[in-house]
This record gives sequence, C-alpha cells and structure tokens, in this order.
Amino acid sequence: MRIVQKYGGTSVGTIEKIKTIADHLIKVQKEGNEVVVVVSAMGKMTDVLIGKAKEITERPDRRELDMLMSTGEQQTIALLSMALKHKGQEAVSLTGSQAGIQTTGTHTKSKIKSINKDRIEKHLKDGKIVIVAGFQGINEAGDITTLGRGGSDTSAVALAGALGCQCEIYTDVDGIYTCDPRVHAGAKKIDKISYEEMMEMSNLGAGVMEVRAVELGKKFGVPIYVGRSLGEKNGTYIVEKEQIMEEKLITGLSINENVLMVNLQNLYNKPQKIANIFSALGKQDVNVDMISQSQSVEDMVDISFTCPATEEDLLDKAVEMIATQNPALKISKNQDLIKVSVVGVGMISHSGVAGKLFEIFGEKNIKFYQVTTSEISISFTMDKDRKKAAVDAIAEAFNI
Repeated sequence: MRIVQKYGGTSVGTIEKIKTIADHLIKVQKEGNEVVVVVSAMGKMTDVLIGKAKEITERPDRRELDMLMSTGEQQTIALLSMALKHKGQEAVSLTGSQAGIQTTGTHTKSKIKSINKDRIEKHLKDGKIVIVAGFQGINEAGDITTLGRGGSDTSAVALAGALGCQCEIYTDVDGIYTCDPRVHAGAKKIDKISYEEMMEMSNLGAGVMEVRAVELGKKFGVPIYVGRSLGEKNGTYIVEKEQIMEEKLITGLSINENVLMVNLQNLYNKPQKIANIFSALGKQDVNVDMISQSQSVEDMVDISFTCPATEEDLLDKAVEMIATQNPALKISKNQDLIKVSVVGVGMISHSGVAGKLFEIFGEKNIKFYQVTTSEISISFTMDKDRKKAAVDAIAEAFNI
C-alpha cells in the first residue's frame, strides 16, 4: 500500500521529535507501505523568517519573501532524511520543485498547477522513503513560490491525489472540533466530516485544514485523516457526505480573526464605476469577501467589504488605483473585527437557523455588521471583544 503523511511545524519542532517521526516512518514502511512524507518548517521557523524580513522592511518584496520562507521546510526535509539514513533506512529529501510541483499565481499564495510524479515514483521503486518540502513549488518563470498559510496540507493532499493514495495529516491537535476548544471549552471532536463542510469551515476561518487541500481531496477522492497521535486512528476523517450516517443541523463553528473591513464612501452609483473598483481589487489579488452597498445621497453610494487583514498591502495598492478614478472618495478601515460562522449540510433541508442566530444575538446584546449566507453556512462580522460571548451562546444553542 502507498501512503502520504504530513507533519506540521509542532510535530517536527525539535530534533528529538524528528527522530521519533523517523522511527515511526520506518515502522510504517516495514508494514509493507510505500511512504511519502510532507513536512512543514520546524516550530515557528516561518514566523521567525518573516520577522527577519520585517526587520528590513514592513512590506517585503513577495518574490524574495517566498525565497526566504521556503528555506524553513528545506531544513526539515534534510534533517528528517539524515535521521532516517542514520537509522539504516534509505531516504531522499526533495524540495517542492525537485518533487515536480508546478505552481501558478501570485507569490506567497500560489496554487498547484500540476505534479510530475516521475522522480518520486523512481525513489519509491528503489525502496526509499521520500520526504518532500511542503508549502512550496516552482512557477513557470522558474521561481520558488509558496502556497500560503496551511500550504503543506495542500502539498500533501495534492501528492496523494497524484500518487493515488490516502493522506494522513499529523498536527498539534487530535482532530477537528465543532469549534475552537481554546475559545469554547465544551467543543466536541468530530469523528467524520464531509469535504463540503470542511471546505466551508476552512474557508470561513477554521485553522485546522487549508481549504484548497480539502478541495483537492474531494476532487481526486483522497480520504484525509487528521490527528495527533502517531499510528492511532482516533482523530477525524474527511470523507464524502454519503459516508456519514448522522447528519446534524449544525456541524461546526468557525472563527476568523484575519478580517479587515473596508468602507468606501462617496462613490458614483454607476455600474462601470463599481465594476472598476472590484477590477482594481482583483488585479492586486485581494480576496474580497462580504460586500454590502448603501445609498448615501442621490447618485452616490457607499460600499463596504471585507478582506484578509494580511492582504492590507495589496489592498492599499488597489485603493491607490481606485482613488485616482474617484476624487471624492473617503476610505476607512476596521481591523478590530472577527467573523463568526456556523456550518452544516443539514441547513440545506432545514430553515430557521438565521432566525435563531438573530435571537441569540438579541438576547446577548451582540452587535454585528455584515451577514452572508450560503447553502450550508451563515457568517457574521462583529467586534473582537464579543467573540467568546457569541461562540459560547451559539455552541450552547446548537449543541456543538
């Protein structure tokens, strides 16, 4: 059997942990498996590297930032390969480009375009454990690119899809919970969750899995396991919804603190003018989320939207373009917000969830600013200091 395993930064945070993983991988291979391993940078190494860049400039060039950040994973793959070889196990470390991972898109948040698995297949045939640097690949220009936060998950699932096998994600949590246990102590671990629900929760802020990884899992039919203990299958399986017997109204709750709300005032209410605004945002790869529009005075409108706070530098570039076309434009930003979302496939066939949420916020005097819905989710932006009150109230009301 063939298997892809991924180890996050906490799992490879020390040399002792790397040695422990090496022992486990040798055991897995001796059980008759071909093993491919994807690893993250050790501990908080990525944050350390970003910190060094910001000692030089608050807004580092994104190409050079990719070049810098990619070195974190390269340290880990080399060390794990050394540990395996020291224990008598043939192994080889490969960067993303050496592993055939081709990417496209913007630096620091590229996407995997394709994978040439020939080199990996050859090493597996030779009996080696293959260790691949997660979070990175190479673009059409030959530059190293990174896949954004959680990108090692994406690397692992994409490789599992290319190699036609299952994927196991080992991280610093023992599975996927109904909501963040650090915020709500009564959060429950989920045994099985559908690809659709996990994608929605990830997209809305749950940090356990990267949304693109889950999307690739569904596309290529890759069963994904998420857990902490090596070899113990007591975590969470991400599968097709048909494989889940119990369908709850609400499966989970996501909290996203990476939220920046932008207000653009004094805009002419002309379709082409509005189109130009979002075209400028799109050209800078700003990930626009919740959008609302209101009439201010005759022929003028105000537009509000949210985007990731980490994309503020891209937003500012777009706003410069927007301002040249709208001389009376007034801009304000609010970063003291969070987005709280409830997710569940059960909402497709049940009504009344939004009404219940409005009742909860009314009872707890929780003010919200924007609301968006999909078939399986409802999201609200609110002040950060109301996070715990909102999460506790929702979790209690929906038994999550």
